[in-house]
Amino acid sequence: MIKERIKKMAHYKPPLEGRSEKDYLLLDFNERTTAPGPKVKEALKKFIDSDRLQVYPEYGDLEKRIAKYAEVKPGEAMVTNGGDQGIDIVCRARLDQGDKVILPFPEFAMHYQSTGIQGAELLEPRYKEEGKLPLDEILELTDEEGVKLIIFSNPNNPTGIFTPISDIEKILEKARGKDIAVLHDEAYFEFSGITAKDLIEKYDNLYIIRTFAKAFGLVATRAGYILSQEENIQELKKIRGPYDVNMFAKTAIISALEDKKYMEDYLKEVMEKSKPKLEEFLREKGIFFYPSSANFLLLKVSNPEKIIEDFKSQGILLRPKPAPDGKEAVRVSIGTLKDTDRFIQVYSKLLTG
Repeated sequence: MIKERIKKMAHYKPPLEGRSEKDYLLLDFNERTTAPGPKVKEALKKFIDSDRLQVYPEYGDLEKRIAKYAEVKPGEAMVTNGGDQGIDIVCRARLDQGDKVILPFPEFAMHYQSTGIQGAELLEPRYKEEGKLPLDEILELTDEEGVKLIIFSNPNNPTGIFTPISDIEKILEKARGKDIAVLHDEAYFEFSGITAKDLIEKYDNLYIIRTFAKAFGLVATRAGYILSQEENIQELKKIRGPYDVNMFAKTAIISALEDKKYMEDYLKEVMEKSKPKLEEFLREKGIFFYPSSANFLLLKVSNPEKIIEDFKSQGILLRPKPAPDGKEAVRVSIGTLKDTDRFIQVYSKLLTG
């Protein structure tokens, strides 16, 4: 029999069907809007030509390379099948059925999915209307009996607002004294520059999740990693299967890390050119958005469903997401300057039309 807690869960079905970059400008999933670099493509072609598809994966020094990139000690990084698997592994390691999880609202959908699979009870203090993390409420909730895990994205998804690392340390300090783990989701680290990795040595209850999906554009390979103290990593490897990360992911990660400038040039265009231009346009039009530190903005508009449909009719996909007040808003990914110009052109037309 299927477990009752699984039957009660909602089926997370992101709107993936029919999303073709040939038909639409994809500004709905916070993906990179340009392809990975030529070195990644060439490395993948060479792997296919090596006739090794019939051989089980082996990772070699992959995790040492990731640790070097993340500026942590060798042994403090573990590769995963996307950041989503990292979230799932930490939840499986730290949670039993009936345990409580502090998960501020709104948050990334997979946080709800992974905690739900474990049968955890959610405590959901709301982000402040201005988008700030409900720090005092989180600290207070750690006193509840049965709390085992605190999860949040930094920057937050869907608002994009960042939480200072000084606040993260306050949570870690209080949580450590109560044997509560903290999962700090840094999926948008490359865009924001915000990381708690310097706290790994001090706090054995800290788990950092990252991905190669966003800035590096390797989303189809499902490539991510966890950062934590080496003892934690060794325990987590008991949960991750020995072949969970495929050789396409390994090959793409290594070649992408060898060509960081390609990724950094994209970051610079998005964060220093596209994002300021889009923010200026929205301010001029009187459209409220949360001050984001990532490659997306959450817009509070009166008719989100209509706006999303109108943009779709013009060949641009956007995504509905909840704002801190629970009302539906519109999240728009930020890509190249060319992508931003197209978004602005379409929005201007819709506003006058």
